[in-house]
Amino acid sequence: MRDIASVLTRHGFSAVATKAGLGRFVSEREDDGDFEQATDLFGEDRSDTAVRFRQVLEDLGPTFVKLGQILSTRPDLIPSEFIEELKQLQDRVNPMPLEDVKAQINESLGKSVEDCFASFEEKPLAAASIGQVHRATTHEGQQCVVKVQRLGIREQIRSDLDLLYYLARFLEATIKEFELYTPTAIVKEFEGAILGELDFRGEARNIAEFGRNFSEVAEVSVPAVFEELSNSEILTMEFIEARKLSQIEGGTDEARLVLKHLLDAMVKMVLYDGFFHGDPHPGNILVHDDGRLVFIDFGLVGRLSAAQQDELISLILNVIAGDVDAISRTILRMGHPVGRVNLRAFRADVERIRDTYLLASLSDINVSRFVQEVMDAAQSHRIRLNPNYAVLTKSAMTIEGIMRTLYPDMDIMALGMPYARELAMRRFSAKKLVQSAVNTAVGFSGFVTQVPQQLDQVLMDLESGNLTITVRNESLDQMGTHLNTLGTRLFLGVIASGMAVVAALLIRTHDVSIFGVSLMLILGIMAAISASTLFWWALGWHVVGSGKGRKLRLAPLMRLLRRE
Repeated sequence: MRDIASVLTRHGFSAVATKAGLGRFVSEREDDGDFEQATDLFGEDRSDTAVRFRQVLEDLGPTFVKLGQILSTRPDLIPSEFIEELKQLQDRVNPMPLEDVKAQINESLGKSVEDCFASFEEKPLAAASIGQVHRATTHEGQQCVVKVQRLGIREQIRSDLDLLYYLARFLEATIKEFELYTPTAIVKEFEGAILGELDFRGEARNIAEFGRNFSEVAEVSVPAVFEELSNSEILTMEFIEARKLSQIEGGTDEARLVLKHLLDAMVKMVLYDGFFHGDPHPGNILVHDDGRLVFIDFGLVGRLSAAQQDELISLILNVIAGDVDAISRTILRMGHPVGRVNLRAFRADVERIRDTYLLASLSDINVSRFVQEVMDAAQSHRIRLNPNYAVLTKSAMTIEGIMRTLYPDMDIMALGMPYARELAMRRFSAKKLVQSAVNTAVGFSGFVTQVPQQLDQVLMDLESGNLTITVRNESLDQMGTHLNTLGTRLFLGVIASGMAVVAALLIRTHDVSIFGVSLMLILGIMAAISASTLFWWALGWHVVGSGKGRKLRLAPLMRLLRRE
């Protein structure tokens, strides 16, 4: 807690640290030196705040860096300035010593490194916050890569998660601006994601599922997993000799072939399989000399149900058609409104975004910015999208960047129209329409057959007196709280009055002195102080219990203390 408070203060978030109950961990020198550096958290210009927020996560260590990486995939939860800044986060951790690597393998697999592998390279290929990767050779002569989890990382992450939950609850309870961003929900989702990454068996299952989905696609593959040399802490995979996608020269015939294979793979993953790679950056895609692709690192994946795939297809077709009303309705169906949504204002925002991005030259359309603007609009209108859509958005933005690198002069709309026609044919195919009609008829048939039975149940409950009608009224709902508060105040008031009367009687009728001071006077004064304390405590409890307590609005304070 002291480390967190110190880091927050060092980067200009003293007000946040203090309000979150961490002020006691900050020395006076630190607080005086950096408090004036605090700026508006969620004001008009959030770029500087985003930079300092990234620096805070980097200084706090691996768990918080991983939190920032996952937040960078959630444009539905945090502002775009923070998204862009958090994309720069890397796992800046030192490699694990070879002795620790060998100890982890021995403890996890029950065998020494020499018993498991014929050779094992000391220098890691990559090091991250969760683990690191070494190249090795099996006793059968097969080249492989071994992903080894860091020793003690589980305990460290669980400890950090406890602190994150504490801070999230405190911020939600005390700072008004955090109501929209729901820190507790973010930490909960982060907990599920990072604990999932701690079990390498999940990544092994993802690799196996992806391999099955693309088993008949010659242009795409994944490395095989060595099951006998893998478990929750160790993942051993086939080593594939291929170039990274980032090494492909843009604008060449090879680049266009790779781009076609990549787009075909992404469309299949998202709109046919409903299971897609969540982080397809150039380092996670390898390319053979003949243009075949190899996907690696399946720690982050996304899933879409059949209904979500249909909604996504509808959104794509509506965007191409430029239908503002249809786009607005589809986004509402894809999300979950938190509170009341002003449909007219939301439609106006969607129309503004369409006019900004879709009425430009087709070759100049910035799909990433368009998607980010739509996400920001949904966020500002308190529409919470399914997390898998957010993972998909992040993947789509990454793929667009790869597309522009491989094919700098591409016309995105022209390149995407063949896929759009295929989606339209799928969406409105005779088979799909018949299936939809049959599903609707079956659902309506079930409704019709259930209505008589449900009406019989209602009439029976009405006749037997078991039917209860509940009327909800906000004022009536609050009446119980007010009565309870009033009763508590009256009770405490009676106690306080009684103690005051007793104090007065004791002071008047007795005169025993201690060191020249009346003992009864001392007791009377203590009783009077207790009575006053009870009164003010009851008054303060009433204000909080009646819902009249107000959370701190941090933005005005931060603007007052804005850094030059």
